[in-house]
Amino acid sequence: MDGRCISQNELAQRWQISEATLERWRSQRKGPQYLRLGGQVRYRLADVEAYELEKMEVVFDTQQPPKGLISPVLAKRISSRKSTA
Repeated sequence: MDGRCISQNELAQRWQISEATLERWRSQRKGPQYLRLGGQVRYRLADVEAYELEKMEVVFDTQQPPKGLISPVLAKRISSRKSTA
């Protein structure tokens, strides 16, 4: 496992949000896991990437979902719901 860490500033830049937002999320126990090392906050890159995957939304037109993004079973369910509506 890669143990690379990024700072609060680097994460704020990565997500184009303020450092204050990250501070608020930590106080609310939201956002990715973090480490406090010698009074400094660090985010493990693996935790940041896992959080991004967990929160990612794939938006597409349910009429024609992109091939490979959803399983054939789910595509069939979507199309059957539309035909019964």
